[in-house]
Amino acid sequence: MQPRYSNQAQKEVRWLIEQSGLTAVLTRPQSSSDTKFFGANETSETTIGTIAVEMKDLPPKDLTELGADAVAHVLADSGVQEEDFLAIDGTRYRATAVKPHNFFGAVSYLELHLTLERRDG
Repeated sequence: MQPRYSNQAQKEVRWLIEQSGLTAVLTRPQSSSDTKFFGANETSETTIGTIAVEMKDLPPKDLTELGADAVAHVLADSGVQEEDFLAIDGTRYRATAVKPHNFFGAVSYLELHLTLERRDG
């Protein structure tokens, strides 16, 4: 595919995601240097920023098969990493999977598998 078509496709994917009208506050957990039996102890969070997000409407059966509570699409340059938190419309999710989607050789967007945040206590 010619670069100009690839660039146009990237612009159109960006437009589609931004047209959802949803945004998420992206935060990244910070870990202490101590590791516990079940992994590092998250001591604080750093706010990365606000990103455009499009929620994908899937039936509960499909979500169960994915092991997710929700699926979202974000821009390829959003900076989302696995284990990050996203606050969307008052609900906090953890990104458990970040899957890049290619469109003719270029990453056009990321698909996120999200689980509802569960807090102890």
